[in-house]
Amino acid sequence: MTAIVSLCIKPAVDLFCRTERLIDDGKSRCRISSREPGGGGINVARNLHGLGVGVLTVFTAGGANGKQLQDMLECDKIPFHRFEIEDDTCQNIAVTETSTGKTYHLVFPGQQLREPEWQNCLAYVNSLDPRPEYLVLSGSLPEGVPDDFYGRIAVDAKEKGIRTILDTSGRALASPLKTGVYLAKLNRGEFVDSGYSGRLDDYQSMLAAMAEMVANGMAEALIVTLDAEGALLASRDGDSLHVRPPATKVVSHVGAGDSFVSVLVYQLYQGKSLAEAYRYGVAAAAAKVQMPGNYLDDMELVETIYQQVGWK
Repeated sequence: MTAIVSLCIKPAVDLFCRTERLIDDGKSRCRISSREPGGGGINVARNLHGLGVGVLTVFTAGGANGKQLQDMLECDKIPFHRFEIEDDTCQNIAVTETSTGKTYHLVFPGQQLREPEWQNCLAYVNSLDPRPEYLVLSGSLPEGVPDDFYGRIAVDAKEKGIRTILDTSGRALASPLKTGVYLAKLNRGEFVDSGYSGRLDDYQSMLAAMAEMVANGMAEALIVTLDAEGALLASRDGDSLHVRPPATKVVSHVGAGDSFVSVLVYQLYQGKSLAEAYRYGVAAAAAKVQMPGNYLDDMELVETIYQQVGWK
């Protein structure tokens, strides 16, 4: 049984490479360290599959990069349903400068979807049978897809009793929050986009605003991530929490937010409380930034950090 379905309407092939120093107006000679399947929903699915959960990732892909993406998922034995599109799937690049330890993540606009392509994807997700317990909507929308795409899915999922986890940004954000989802994860900028106008370093004011948003039906639970400062949680059940991970050495931020979502939904599926699952999500993000690539491959480190996460 597929317990969790993860949608990736805008996937990518993630290319990771290293160079001693990025040179302005000259050649920066790089070595490729890895190529990995990418895009929010695919990252979430890979992590959940590694945790042993029945997960299906649904994605659109085309061209040579789309074929490569499919080949990598098949190699990892990750269940998927691919919708073929006309445009070539994009490739994003993460360059680590070894002399400084800094990583530069170059993200490209990606492919454009024609109306029949996104309509087919929408129809498939809205007709999932058997229904999953959780539906993860992760990543931004590509060109050609309407702003209310996730909102349409959220309405249908809510009517069917499917718990929707939302992790998106920009023009994709407003519609599903207006509809109402089970849980939405936002960063500071996305929180401002959702209507917050106060100070972003006043966490009590942020929690109060989050509680009001939850009361108004945006989500049953709202999480705002704060990078090294952890994350805030407000829920319809009265949770109002701030947890902070221990100081960590950052190798790469690529995939940290997806790791947060992956481990959070995994713990919810295992029957943990929302507060516990959220705390695990903070630990997962803190673990992932210590790893190269976009895949969370050290759950022992997550457990160690979980024990060190501080409540406020």
